[in-house]
Amino acid sequence: MIFITSLATRGIDVSYYEGAISQASFNCLYNNGYRFMVIEAQIGSTFSDSALSDYSRAKAAGFQYVDFYIFPTTKKDGRSQVRETIQRLQNNGVMNGNMIWLDVENLDLFYPTQAQNRQFITEMLDEMSNMLGANRVGVYTNWYQWEDIVGWDWAGASSHQLWYPHYDDWQSFDDFQEFGGWSEPNIKQYAGDESECSTTVDRNFY
Repeated sequence: MIFITSLATRGIDVSYYEGAISQASFNCLYNNGYRFMVIEAQIGSTFSDSALSDYSRAKAAGFQYVDFYIFPTTKKDGRSQVRETIQRLQNNGVMNGNMIWLDVENLDLFYPTQAQNRQFITEMLDEMSNMLGANRVGVYTNWYQWEDIVGWDWAGASSHQLWYPHYDDWQSFDDFQEFGGWSEPNIKQYAGDESECSTTVDRNFY
């Protein structure tokens, strides 16, 4: 999703662990009022093949905006894992003006120092931008995760859109705390691991 104006729109995201989601579930989610979704395309060193079929079924259900996200691994070069994932998405015809989000959470899965993590994240975001354009690249994180992983004040990713989690079950940005050079967010994930339409989703809005 490339945001032009502020719209109160609900969406969902789904993880690799959901596997292939049925067309009936996608139809149900669309009928329940969701209009955008983000699918996990990579978790660690694993590419999610179900992301490809989920994209097609989401579009068939009526979702206009279907993005992907990458949960990176430090066991592999940042640039190469970005290239491999994006190229695979492109080769399968599912990158059509949509976005890639970099998931930055869980300190245990990143490097032990903030300096290492800053370099790692910068390399990945630069490669994403080189392949797709900076306006099609976003970051998923919040103030707690960012402080632990790279430091509260590091603004090296602030030119990209921000999608943040805060599970207060409230469709409002009033809870947002400025960090990392971001003064305002683009998407909020306000509820996680919710059962709906015979699958499990996280709920979002923008």
